[in-house]
Amino acid sequence: MQKGKLLTIAVILTLLILIPATANELELGMSLTPIGTEGEDNPDPEAEDTVLVLPGFHVGYRFAGIGFISWDSYVMPPELITLMTSVYDSETDQNTLGPFRPGFLNTWNIGAKLIIGPLVGYSTIGLNNIYVYKQAEYPDEEFNSSFGTNWKVGAGWKFGDWGINLDFMAIFSNADTMFSELDLLFTGNNEEQAAAKERIQFIPSLVATLYL
Repeated sequence: MQKGKLLTIAVILTLLILIPATANELELGMSLTPIGTEGEDNPDPEAEDTVLVLPGFHVGYRFAGIGFISWDSYVMPPELITLMTSVYDSETDQNTLGPFRPGFLNTWNIGAKLIIGPLVGYSTIGLNNIYVYKQAEYPDEEFNSSFGTNWKVGAGWKFGDWGINLDFMAIFSNADTMFSELDLLFTGNNEEQAAAKERIQFIPSLVATLYL
């Protein structure tokens, strides 16, 4: 699985280097993402269910008319970082919470993006990783920076050199799970499709984009 992740990242970086910037489109943006937190999962025993609106940053590159690669970074508060970076030990059946520090959830994606007149639509898959404040203080065995894979779909409206997109992201524990769930979602029977829809939870983001 680790080799597969490295190969995917290598492909994305190669595309960034080899694809000429002319006749293509770079985009920069900022996002707002609501994330619900459950009090029972919070390290603070008195914490209540809340909804946090997380700011984020977006960089995208459209090439060959339909190809699309992107990097998105979401600002994460300590209460979410500590849950996302928890480490499970199967031998002791214990789950150790990660560092209670602020950080970023980063997603690296590749897929397709269509712009027809003012209408925008896209679908991508990619890898996730987490960076926390002073991450070097934590050895690898105590810090789980990998956070699986993701699938994003979105649509929006382009107003000349800028636009607004509504983005939906589903996060999976690994690539095998993602492809298995998407296969059931698109090719399974009615019962399998309904079950996949129940399991796949989408996180919405509102993205304001500047096209360069």
